[in-house]
Amino acid sequence: MTSPRGPVRKSDSAGVTLVELMIVLVIVAIGIMTLSGVQTRSSSDVYSTGRRTRALAVAQTQIEVARSLGYLGAVPDSGLTDGFNWRTEVDSVDFGLLRARVTVTWAESGTPSSVQLVNLMSAR
Repeated sequence: MTSPRGPVRKSDSAGVTLVELMIVLVIVAIGIMTLSGVQTRSSSDVYSTGRRTRALAVAQTQIEVARSLGYLGAVPDSGLTDGFNWRTEVDSVDFGLLRARVTVTWAESGTPSSVQLVNLMSAR
């Protein structure tokens, strides 16, 4: 016998409630915010690493300048290159041995940073 009221509906529906949808949206939003934080941090780290690499290149150039002048020509010097301040110090370590020390400083996000390279030169 058929029911006069029409088809019978199941009691468990296959749809999604508004509360479930809101919970999923909150979880997705938290994940997206986390990923954007990681992206911002990695961009900052790449910029910082690039600045440090450039500072090391400036220091290496100045070490090579001191080396090219030789044992008798190496003198203290300083200057500014592409926003990096560099200073070369030359001092005697031992008889016939000089130490050339190049320090490069720069400001990164208001914080001073520096790198230093040291090279020894002999009179030969």
